[in-house]
Amino acid sequence: MSLLPAKDDQAGWRTLFDEWNPRIRGYLHRMLPDSADAEEVAAEAFATAWRTSDRFTGGNVSTWLFGIAINLARNRRRSWLRRLARFTGLTPEISEGSVEDSADVDERAALVRAAVQRLPEGLREPLILTAYSGMSHQEAGEALGLTAKAVERRVASAREKLRAEFSGRQD
Repeated sequence: MSLLPAKDDQAGWRTLFDEWNPRIRGYLHRMLPDSADAEEVAAEAFATAWRTSDRFTGGNVSTWLFGIAINLARNRRRSWLRRLARFTGLTPEISEGSVEDSADVDERAALVRAAVQRLPEGLREPLILTAYSGMSHQEAGEALGLTAKAVERRVASAREKLRAEFSGRQD
């Protein structure tokens, strides 16, 4: 499809989605460490395209769609790495580098996810609720039946365990 449909052309947007969604999702599955993130970013890319279609200045629609998806994937990765750094005390390098750099980041992300999964449930749950779901210590405490201070201590303990696990790694 070479033309962007009008904002109110539901059939046109459906056709555009059907044509390009599989390719964009495939790309995102390779770029993002988590398949759920890839699916979300793909959907978000089409929503963003529809919302900002008035800014499309012409050219190749697929290039424009991929550009949106790439920017959203980069933002998602940076956000995930910043949360990781904030809650583990680790400071991963956030680069705009080559495919090799991206693969290295994906490998590190997989190692961190595996390490988080190995944490005892009592440490893992508060860490995930605060680091990945964005809850405050108070909110996580309410969800888990703990005080905010208990959540804070458990998150600190989880971060220390993750720091200890990764401090011995040579990358």
